[in-house]
Order: sequence, then C-alpha cells, then structure tokens
Amino acid sequence: MRISVEDSRTGKLIKLDVKNHHQIERIVDIIIKHMGIISAEQRSYTLVLKDQELPNTITIEDAVHKFGLQENDKLILWAKVIGGS
Repeated sequence: MRISVEDSRTGKLIKLDVKNHHQIERIVDIIIKHMGIISAEQRSYTLVLKDQELPNTITIEDAVHKFGLQENDKLILWAKVIGGS
C-alpha cells in the first residue's frame, strides 16, 4: 500500500510503500530517519489520519479496518512535546 506522510512542522511530504503487517511505530521511525529529525528533540511522534491519531501499536491492516486507511491517503506526522510543567 502506498501512503503519503506530511510533517506537520515543516510541510515536507514523503511517499512510502508499506506492508499490511508493518506497525505504525515502525513507520514513524522510518519517517523520522528519512526526514532527518533528531530524536533528542524530546518529542513523541504519531501519525494522524483524518483527525484521528493512530495508535503506535496497531498495524497497517488494523488501520485499514478500524480507521479506514486507504491506498494513497495522506497522513500527518504529529510531534508532541514530552514532559512539560
């Protein structure tokens, strides 16, 4: 399945071919490395589809069935600040 992912901070867009068994967490890791995002930024990243955050523990197949993910959908890479006061 082919998807597009846009970085919410920069607007940079990448296209990925993903397999049904891939977990969202693994895809997020691939995107972060591909976009050159520094992991020491104290942020947590997640993918958002149509205003719904995809849990990192589900697979692409789960996202298709539970969230309606389709071929060529555009997801948003969302950065959340870890911690805070």
